[in-house]
Amino acid sequence: MSTLQPHVTFHGVCRDALGFYSQALNGEIKTLSTFNDSPVEFPDHLLSRVMHAEFASPEVRFFASDGLDDSLAQGSGDVAFHVSFEDEKRQNEVFMALSEMGQIVMPLDYTFWKVRFGMVTDKYGIRWMLSCPAEHAEI
Repeated sequence: MSTLQPHVTFHGVCRDALGFYSQALNGEIKTLSTFNDSPVEFPDHLLSRVMHAEFASPEVRFFASDGLDDSLAQGSGDVAFHVSFEDEKRQNEVFMALSEMGQIVMPLDYTFWKVRFGMVTDKYGIRWMLSCPAEHAEI
């Protein structure tokens, strides 16, 4: 089954926010990787920032990162929808439909974190992150 999960960008305070939510929501950080963990080179000031994290509590589950945009105020969170697919064909269909009159931010491709992933901003300005786990993707 495909699922929709919010993706919150915290612009530099992701670790602090996740710590707060861990306490407030009795949850835990399931995964956390930094830009330094990536095989892609990033500027030094980004290396310790959170590239991707997954938070889960009994009531709430979301993805989070610090993001790349330094022009926004630190901690000014914004949200993107993250949809996990079990079928690469369906992922393609949805990606193409959302791209129509929108903007592809990152084309669908296989990633070092073992998913097929892409990002698009739709014609209404909503950001979408679409992933298909490697075990479901046609590699």
